[in-house]
Amino acid sequence: MARAPHQRGGGPDLPEITITSPNIREALAKAKEIGPAVQRNLRRDLRGVGDDIIRDQRSILDGAKPGNARKAGMRIKKIQRKGGGKSYMRAVNVYKAEAASRSRSTGMRKRIKAALKTRVVAGTTRSGISIRADKSVGGVMVKGWNKKVIRHPVFGNREQFVSQFGQPYWWEPIKRGQVAAKEKALAAIDDALNGKG
Repeated sequence: MARAPHQRGGGPDLPEITITSPNIREALAKAKEIGPAVQRNLRRDLRGVGDDIIRDQRSILDGAKPGNARKAGMRIKKIQRKGGGKSYMRAVNVYKAEAASRSRSTGMRKRIKAALKTRVVAGTTRSGISIRADKSVGGVMVKGWNKKVIRHPVFGNREQFVSQFGQPYWWEPIKRGQVAAKEKALAAIDDALNGKG
Protein backbone atom coordinates (compact mmCIF):
# COMPACT_ATOMS: atom_id res chain seq x y z
CA MET A 1 0.00 0.00 0.00
CA ALA A 2 1.39 3.42 -0.97
CA ARG A 3 2.23 5.83 1.81
CA ALA A 4 0.70 9.31 2.03
CA PRO A 5 2.84 12.20 0.65
CA HIS A 6 3.69 13.52 4.13
CA GLN A 7 4.99 10.05 5.10
CA ARG A 8 7.21 9.95 2.00
CA GLY A 9 8.84 13.22 3.03
CA GLY A 10 7.62 15.30 0.10
CA GLY A 11 4.66 16.16 -2.03
CA PRO A 12 1.83 18.54 -1.27
CA ASP A 13 0.89 19.04 2.33
CA LEU A 14 -2.18 21.12 1.55
CA PRO A 15 -4.94 19.98 -0.75
CA GLU A 16 -4.14 20.77 -4.35
CA ILE A 17 -6.43 22.89 -6.46
CA THR A 18 -6.61 21.01 -9.76
CA ILE A 19 -7.97 21.99 -13.15
CA THR A 20 -8.78 18.74 -14.95
CA SER A 21 -10.98 19.89 -17.82
CA PRO A 22 -10.09 20.00 -20.65
CA ASN A 23 -7.88 16.90 -20.81
CA ILE A 24 -4.36 18.34 -20.56
CA ARG A 25 -2.76 15.12 -21.81
CA GLU A 26 -4.76 15.17 -25.03
CA ALA A 27 -4.07 18.87 -25.58
CA LEU A 28 -0.30 18.37 -25.14
CA ALA A 29 -0.35 15.36 -27.49
CA LYS A 30 -2.13 17.41 -30.18
CA ALA A 31 0.36 20.26 -29.66
CA LYS A 32 3.24 17.80 -30.11
CA GLU A 33 1.76 16.69 -33.45
CA ILE A 34 1.89 20.31 -34.58
CA GLY A 35 5.49 20.58 -33.41
CA PRO A 36 7.72 20.09 -30.34
CA ALA A 37 8.13 23.86 -29.91
CA VAL A 38 4.35 24.30 -29.78
CA GLN A 39 4.12 21.62 -27.08
CA ARG A 40 6.96 23.23 -25.07
CA ASN A 41 5.33 26.66 -25.30
CA LEU A 42 1.93 25.27 -24.32
CA ARG A 43 3.39 23.50 -21.28
CA ARG A 44 5.13 26.75 -20.27
CA ASP A 45 1.90 28.74 -20.67
CA LEU A 46 -0.06 26.17 -18.64
CA ARG A 47 2.48 26.40 -15.81
CA GLY A 48 1.71 30.14 -15.69
CA VAL A 49 -2.06 29.84 -15.19
CA GLY A 50 -1.69 29.74 -11.40
CA ASP A 51 0.65 32.73 -11.16
CA ASP A 52 -2.05 35.19 -10.03
CA ILE A 53 -3.29 32.82 -7.32
CA ILE A 54 0.24 32.20 -6.06
CA ARG A 55 1.03 35.94 -6.15
CA ASP A 56 -2.08 36.54 -4.01
CA GLN A 57 -1.06 33.78 -1.56
CA ARG A 58 2.46 35.24 -1.30
CA SER A 59 1.11 38.74 -0.65
CA ILE A 60 -0.83 37.36 2.35
CA LEU A 61 2.39 35.75 3.61
CA ASP A 62 4.17 39.11 3.18
CA GLY A 63 1.64 40.75 5.52
CA ALA A 64 2.25 41.74 9.12
CA LYS A 65 3.46 38.92 11.34
CA PRO A 66 0.56 37.63 13.46
CA GLY A 67 0.90 37.79 17.22
CA ASN A 68 0.38 35.36 20.06
CA ALA A 69 -3.13 34.00 20.65
CA ARG A 70 -4.26 34.20 24.27
CA LYS A 71 -7.33 32.15 25.16
CA ALA A 72 -10.09 34.58 26.13
CA GLY A 73 -12.98 32.18 26.70
CA MET A 74 -15.28 29.87 24.80
CA ARG A 75 -18.34 30.14 22.57
CA ILE A 76 -20.87 27.72 21.16
CA LYS A 77 -20.64 27.06 17.42
CA LYS A 78 -23.11 25.23 15.18
CA ILE A 79 -21.33 22.52 13.15
CA GLN A 80 -22.89 21.24 9.92
CA ARG A 81 -21.91 17.65 9.12
CA LYS A 82 -20.45 16.93 5.69
CA GLY A 83 -22.90 15.23 3.36
CA GLY A 84 -25.92 17.01 4.82
CA GLY A 85 -26.14 15.10 8.09
CA LYS A 86 -27.73 16.53 11.23
CA SER A 87 -25.94 19.60 12.61
CA TYR A 88 -24.76 19.80 16.22
CA MET A 89 -23.47 22.38 18.72
CA ARG A 90 -19.86 22.43 19.91
CA ALA A 91 -17.86 24.60 22.33
CA VAL A 92 -14.84 26.27 20.68
CA ASN A 93 -12.05 28.43 22.11
CA VAL A 94 -12.03 32.19 21.53
CA TYR A 95 -8.63 33.92 21.34
CA LYS A 96 -7.47 37.51 21.64
CA ALA A 97 -4.31 38.83 19.99
CA GLU A 98 -1.18 39.79 21.93
CA ALA A 99 1.96 41.22 20.42
CA ALA A 100 4.64 38.60 19.83
CA SER A 101 7.67 39.19 22.02
CA ARG A 102 9.99 37.57 19.48
CA SER A 103 11.25 39.75 16.62
CA ARG A 104 13.90 37.66 14.86
CA SER A 105 12.93 35.71 11.76
CA THR A 106 13.56 32.03 11.00
CA GLY A 107 12.69 32.46 7.31
CA MET A 108 9.67 30.17 7.59
CA ARG A 109 7.31 32.37 5.56
CA LYS A 110 9.97 32.79 2.88
CA ARG A 111 10.25 28.98 2.60
CA ILE A 112 6.46 28.62 2.39
CA LYS A 113 6.36 31.19 -0.44
CA ALA A 114 9.06 29.25 -2.29
CA ALA A 115 6.99 26.05 -1.89
CA LEU A 116 4.02 27.44 -3.85
CA LYS A 117 4.01 26.36 -7.48
CA THR A 118 1.87 25.37 -10.44
CA ARG A 119 2.46 21.92 -11.88
CA VAL A 120 1.26 20.43 -15.16
CA VAL A 121 0.44 16.70 -14.91
CA ALA A 122 -0.09 14.74 -18.14
CA GLY A 123 0.12 11.08 -17.12
CA THR A 124 -1.98 8.14 -18.25
CA THR A 125 -3.95 7.95 -15.01
CA ARG A 126 -3.97 11.61 -14.01
CA SER A 127 -4.07 14.77 -16.07
CA GLY A 128 -4.49 18.40 -15.02
CA ILE A 129 -2.93 21.57 -13.67
CA SER A 130 -2.42 21.77 -9.93
CA ILE A 131 -1.40 24.53 -7.55
CA ARG A 132 0.58 23.01 -4.72
CA ALA A 133 2.37 23.84 -1.49
CA ASP A 134 5.26 21.40 -1.43
CA LYS A 135 6.30 20.26 2.06
CA SER A 136 9.71 19.13 0.80
CA VAL A 137 10.47 22.80 0.02
CA GLY A 138 8.46 24.71 2.62
CA GLY A 139 8.71 22.35 5.58
CA VAL A 140 5.95 21.07 7.84
CA MET A 141 4.53 24.55 8.37
CA VAL A 142 3.08 24.84 4.84
CA LYS A 143 -0.02 23.28 6.40
CA GLY A 144 0.32 24.51 9.98
CA TRP A 145 0.78 28.18 9.07
CA ASN A 146 -2.50 28.07 7.11
CA LYS A 147 -4.45 27.46 10.35
CA LYS A 148 -6.15 30.28 12.24
CA VAL A 149 -4.44 29.30 15.51
CA ILE A 150 -1.29 27.18 15.91
CA ARG A 151 -0.11 25.56 19.14
CA HIS A 152 3.62 24.87 19.16
CA PRO A 153 6.54 24.46 21.60
CA VAL A 154 8.32 27.62 22.75
CA PHE A 155 11.58 28.04 20.84
CA GLY A 156 14.37 26.35 22.79
CA ASN A 157 11.94 24.73 25.23
CA ARG A 158 10.16 21.55 24.11
CA GLU A 159 8.10 21.29 27.33
CA GLN A 160 6.39 24.69 27.24
CA PHE A 161 3.76 25.42 24.57
CA VAL A 162 2.32 28.66 23.21
CA SER A 163 -0.63 29.46 20.95
CA GLN A 164 -0.08 31.78 18.02
CA PHE A 165 -2.24 33.10 15.21
CA GLY A 166 -1.43 31.66 11.81
CA GLN A 167 -1.90 33.29 8.41
CA PRO A 168 -4.58 31.44 6.40
CA TYR A 169 -3.12 32.04 2.94
CA TRP A 170 -4.37 29.06 0.92
CA TRP A 171 -8.11 28.95 0.18
CA GLU A 172 -9.23 32.58 -0.33
CA PRO A 173 -6.81 33.29 -3.22
CA ILE A 174 -7.87 29.98 -4.81
CA LYS A 175 -11.56 30.83 -4.51
CA ARG A 176 -10.93 34.27 -6.05
CA GLY A 177 -8.66 33.05 -8.85
CA GLN A 178 -9.69 29.55 -9.93
CA VAL A 179 -12.18 30.65 -12.62
CA ALA A 180 -9.65 33.04 -14.20
CA ALA A 181 -6.96 30.31 -14.02
CA LYS A 182 -9.19 27.87 -15.88
CA GLU A 183 -10.00 30.52 -18.52
CA LYS A 184 -6.26 31.13 -18.99
CA ALA A 185 -5.67 27.40 -19.46
CA LEU A 186 -8.45 27.15 -22.05
CA ALA A 187 -7.11 30.20 -23.91
CA ALA A 188 -3.54 28.83 -23.91
CA ILE A 189 -4.74 25.50 -25.33
CA ASP A 190 -6.90 27.21 -27.95
CA ASP A 191 -4.03 29.50 -29.00
CA ALA A 192 -1.58 26.60 -29.26
CA LEU A 193 -3.86 24.28 -31.22
CA ASN A 194 -5.17 26.97 -33.56
CA GLY A 195 -1.79 28.52 -34.39
CA LYS A 196 -2.28 31.77 -32.42
CA GLY A 197 0.59 31.20 -29.96
